[in-house]
Amino acid sequence: MLNNGNLWWIVPFASLAGRASGQDSPAPPPATAQTGCVSGDCHGSVLGRSFMHAPTAQQKCAACHVATDAAKHEFQLAAAPDQLCVTCHSIKKFDFSHEPVKAGQCIGCHDPHGSQFRSLLKADPLGDLCRSCHDAGAYSDRRFVHEPVASQACILCHESHGSWRPHLLASDTRSLCLSCHSAVAEGVSSARHVHSPLLNTPCTRCHDPHASDHAAQLKENPQSLCLSCHTGMAEQLSTSSTVHGAVAQEQACLNCHSGHDAEFPALLERRPIDLCLQCHSQPLSDAKGRTLPNMAALLQDNPFHHGPIREGDCTACHDAHASSHFRLLEHEYPPEFYAPFTLDRYALCFNCHVREMVLQPFGAGITGFAQTTPDGLLNLHYVHVHKEKKGRTCRACHEVHASQRPFHIRESVPFGEEGWALELNFTQTQTGGKCAPACHDPQTYVRPGKSLLKTDSEDLP
Repeated sequence: MLNNGNLWWIVPFASLAGRASGQDSPAPPPATAQTGCVSGDCHGSVLGRSFMHAPTAQQKCAACHVATDAAKHEFQLAAAPDQLCVTCHSIKKFDFSHEPVKAGQCIGCHDPHGSQFRSLLKADPLGDLCRSCHDAGAYSDRRFVHEPVASQACILCHESHGSWRPHLLASDTRSLCLSCHSAVAEGVSSARHVHSPLLNTPCTRCHDPHASDHAAQLKENPQSLCLSCHTGMAEQLSTSSTVHGAVAQEQACLNCHSGHDAEFPALLERRPIDLCLQCHSQPLSDAKGRTLPNMAALLQDNPFHHGPIREGDCTACHDAHASSHFRLLEHEYPPEFYAPFTLDRYALCFNCHVREMVLQPFGAGITGFAQTTPDGLLNLHYVHVHKEKKGRTCRACHEVHASQRPFHIRESVPFGEEGWALELNFTQTQTGGKCAPACHDPQTYVRPGKSLLKTDSEDLP
């Protein structure tokens, strides 16, 4: 390799060896200027550009062009078109090469004489160069376009000549994405819970790196994308009679879950109760047009909260996705005032509360709602609920979310098809209590033990 001014010429090793031994060998193309090649009258347009190819700038045209008939001004390239550039420019071999490089079509992207752009590019690399071959029509009509694509900065992610990675990527997909998306990178390194695909698969598993009709360049709508992996949830949604409205909205799973990382289990964006109250802070309607109360106001106005509410876990009773039970409940719960007793009918309640309260007629320590009798301590939950026909269900006396009274005792209960509000008129005493629902005579229960007035944080009277 010989240095001629600012230009490096590659001379075949055999030629140098032949000269050293005195043997004849083919001489390299002459590196002398062709008189008058570049002037105002001839080929003057190749000069005066911001970036010049060294042979052109030095007017050493013979480095690339060889005269075949000077009188007729006929020339040919000094080497085959797919070999000429690499006689000077060494191109590293990669596992994946850009098609023009592989085919030796350097002038597909580079001007061999000079250019207004660096690297003698024929067009702006942040403009139309890549799009001269790669059709942008596939992205132009999408709602969301990745910023590097929108600004035509393809070289931020792709190598121009070759790469060890498919699609000529400049780095592995995950590192490449996180080099710009620093907030995601920080979450991956510091969050308590990280979505496993973010650790085990490329970001392109969920995101289109160029453009999409879905926010954040998601490849599909959020629900379809999530269910492509969460097949168990897909089955639950398809087989349940009621699907939570939040799941059916445009953002679907992303209304509650983070796609990348979170401080709460199941990648929840916030505490379960805080997520629920984001929507349930106003009157809503269910799928059948029935009004759902403003739960935030109800909890604020009623100081005695059900245990799961106190713990901030609405999902202890409700399925956040879909259910075939009333009000998206996890298990069966009687919605009516009267119901024949079966244990299965109260499956939701007995997921936490002891079953003996409705199975055993007598016994101390089962529940505080008990009456002292000559036969023993009568379990009044059993008396009310355990009936073949008109058993009082839990809702006959208790509010399921919050109440003005201890043990979630209701002020009134809707009764009958017209929804009459029957007052319970419950009064708590030191050793029991009494109630006088509607027009019935007052009923009193007395039991031994400590004052109920000091146990108003418990779940049962």
